[in-house]
Amino acid sequence: MNISTFLNQFKDPYERKARVFPGLLVVLPLLVPLLWIFGPKNPVMTTLLGLVVSCGAVHALASIARGMGKRLEEKLVERWGGMPTTLILRHRDSFLDSLSKSRYHKDIRLKLGIILPTAEEELANPVAADDAYIGATRLLREMTRGKNHALLLKENIAYGFHRNMLAVRPIGVLSCFISFLVGLVLSGALQLNPLAVDMTKLATPDLAGGMTLAVATTLLLSWIYFNDRSVKLMGYVYAERLFESLQSLPTKRSKSSKEPPVA
Repeated sequence: MNISTFLNQFKDPYERKARVFPGLLVVLPLLVPLLWIFGPKNPVMTTLLGLVVSCGAVHALASIARGMGKRLEEKLVERWGGMPTTLILRHRDSFLDSLSKSRYHKDIRLKLGIILPTAEEELANPVAADDAYIGATRLLREMTRGKNHALLLKENIAYGFHRNMLAVRPIGVLSCFISFLVGLVLSGALQLNPLAVDMTKLATPDLAGGMTLAVATTLLLSWIYFNDRSVKLMGYVYAERLFESLQSLPTKRSKSSKEPPVA
């Protein structure tokens, strides 16, 4: 992987925020003590080595976060009964009020030319109904790409970030615990040989130990926020923004409308 590809990852907002950041947050608790321990000994070599490693490492971390996020999404969709963009269009789903749901169905008919099933049709054949909802969602996503839908992109990034953070959470928690133990050793609160614990050292830790403990504790607490509920909520928020974007699309001409006369 060359440096231009590495830099392009940080230019693309979705790649940077939804994929790269979760991967970096996983290894951050371990990087902090490493930089404190080895950085001052040979800063030039550390910088060069860090640059070479980071180009491949960041790409790998982003790929791992994306892969784990996609696998988790399959499990979540099975647990939820569908993607939030599908759920929100179902007559039997209660997240949206009935007026908003009716408006979205009407706008899909007018702007996309897709007639969605009624409540009775959905009840009679839920599989066919979901197929129509998924088809409408895919078409709408294709029509709302670009700078004109920046808010929609932000919500999509937020959903991807939450999904990927939940996927890598077990690794992130383990990373924080390891970093916390390293911080205890650096601060002198934990001695390995012979094994001894002196928690009074935590009152006045050195800079390396204190910074390591602070980062590990902060990130450990932050991982608690990411769960199935938060990911589903972000999915619903994205779904709302997606179907609200129907208002900005032109009304699709009916096939039955007459063509204007040729001059």
